[in-house]
Amino acid sequence: MNKDLTKPAGDDLSIEIQQLRMQIAALKKSKDEGTLTEAGSTYLDEMTKKQFKLIEQKVLLVHDNAIQTGTLKKRGKEKTYYQTRLKNDNSVPRSYSYEGLIEKLYAYYFGGDILNDYSFKSLFELALDEKVRTEAPKEKTIRDYESSYKAFITDEFGSKDIRYMTKAELMEYMQVITQTMHLTKKRFYKFKGVLNLAFRYAASDDHGIIQRNIIPEDNTPFIRNCNVGNDRPEEKAFQPHEIERIRTYLWKRVNTLKYDVNGYAILFSSHTGVRQGEIPSLRWEDITDKMIHIHSQQNDHITENGKEYYYNPTTKNEKGDSKNGRYIPLTKDVKYILSELKKKQEALGIHSEWVFCKEDGTWTTTVAYYESLYKICIEKLGLGLSNNHAFRIALNSYVLIPMGLNPAERARILGHSVKTNLENYTFSRDKEYLNEIGDIWDAFNENAGISRVS
Repeated sequence: MNKDLTKPAGDDLSIEIQQLRMQIAALKKSKDEGTLTEAGSTYLDEMTKKQFKLIEQKVLLVHDNAIQTGTLKKRGKEKTYYQTRLKNDNSVPRSYSYEGLIEKLYAYYFGGDILNDYSFKSLFELALDEKVRTEAPKEKTIRDYESSYKAFITDEFGSKDIRYMTKAELMEYMQVITQTMHLTKKRFYKFKGVLNLAFRYAASDDHGIIQRNIIPEDNTPFIRNCNVGNDRPEEKAFQPHEIERIRTYLWKRVNTLKYDVNGYAILFSSHTGVRQGEIPSLRWEDITDKMIHIHSQQNDHITENGKEYYYNPTTKNEKGDSKNGRYIPLTKDVKYILSELKKKQEALGIHSEWVFCKEDGTWTTTVAYYESLYKICIEKLGLGLSNNHAFRIALNSYVLIPMGLNPAERARILGHSVKTNLENYTFSRDKEYLNEIGDIWDAFNENAGISRVS
């Protein structure tokens, strides 16, 4: 990538780029309207390529640092990325295409975006990337945006040119999604968050892709389509019959597959109510004959080499100040899950300190666990919930409360405050539900070994 200094530089390049941008926008509008001829399509391709070459040239006049390639795993698949170090602030922008990286460098050095793709999908990805670079959000926030996009944005909507989308067209799409997907209020705001991220980016002064953000401020026309009752704790929990379906499916899966570490992990979580991050960091030495010691979690952060996971010797509620974690009872069901997992590992020659390890002995990850649970609940079983938190709420109110444990004891097992337990995890159920907990109840009664209210 050598610079060609014989070409126009500086302002001359900027003027030429801007002229091409206007021509391309007009041609794309004709294409969207179905009036572009075959010759016009060929000309559009030529102009688009020429525009990129000029953008690349202008960037490389000021950017001297090398552009490097690397690979990382994203959703289980290896993807090639391009990255480079900026001259002024030492940050490292990254893109999954060379063209995308050049466009980011152009936006950084010259304060504007010149894009070849103005689809909603493209603008969402650019907006999320900018959010990561400028706000450094938690990894969970990034995953929430990505999973919400996947859940709520169709391929057809994602391909629409954001510059020509009308407010009426957008509101119609929002109506369709809220009516057909029966969203809760919480999921509606996640849906709207995806829309806002892309449209605010496009309408910002820095980018100026659209004149104004057309996202409606009034949520009333959409909230009335939502299932507002799902804000209650009982609607955030897996129901007993849903837990039974999940377990039945998973036992069949772990007995069929060669090695399904996340299948065993989900079974374990359904009986113990541990947090998602507490699963990968569990060691075999943390398990005794009667108890399981929960005193750590897996966390992650983004580095130049991609996402890295690290061991945190405290639980979420300890907030970095270790108080030796907490203990939960090793029930018959949990003991059986762990023994079957251990047998499978020994048969395959897997030796690791981690209970839930991959075939190479390294620990599984929270992302792998989350994606496995999502696919089982949503794609395989068609359930309305797909998060690990739903196991924790269910355990509290369908198992621990019927056992007679008081709020302090329940809070101690789940690892949070009494106030949190009462406000966010506790709900009363009719007597008919007591018949549904079956083996779960018996296992806890026989093996818990903790005091009960008389």
